[in-house]
Amino acid sequence: MQIKKDVRKNLLKTRSKVTSKDEKSRKIFARLTELPEYIKARTVLCYVSVGDEAGTYDIINHSLSLGKKVAVPYCVDKCGNMEFYLINSDDELKEGMYGIPEPDINFNKRLEDFENSIIIVPGVAFNEKGYRLGYGGGYYDRYLCKFHGVSVGLCYQEMLQSSFPVEENDIPVGILITDKQTIYVNGG
Repeated sequence: MQIKKDVRKNLLKTRSKVTSKDEKSRKIFARLTELPEYIKARTVLCYVSVGDEAGTYDIINHSLSLGKKVAVPYCVDKCGNMEFYLINSDDELKEGMYGIPEPDINFNKRLEDFENSIIIVPGVAFNEKGYRLGYGGGYYDRYLCKFHGVSVGLCYQEMLQSSFPVEENDIPVGILITDKQTIYVNGG
């Protein structure tokens, strides 16, 4: 575990030095919105970007403008459990656990219909097999093992790594998008 923590720390430093993040996020957005899986999806489950992550506010707002349902994560507890809640605007988000914007569960409705959905997954880094190095809480791995729609990981090209520690409970995404390429992994 310590090795994974050290790798995560070093990769976070690497990501902080990536240049032109806004431009790269726009390229990632363009690649995502051209995906047939995205175009066909009626519901988009999407992380809310913070700091120097690949940006998702354009994805959220574009999806809403197309009439798609958009759901964002809510951390239920510190044990790695999360649920997704529908939003109508990014204005509905408020600071939540870990300083990440979250929906107001007293106002927003929990997503229960996952038919024809796609999930956009964050990561510190990804490898070409779709495995992600997350932030260490296990939230997405727990969620992805129950999710049966299309999963898409987003990262800057610089954060596509040839290898990093992968554990038995790590769940890969089906599609990986960087600012330079779209990779279908594990049968998409």
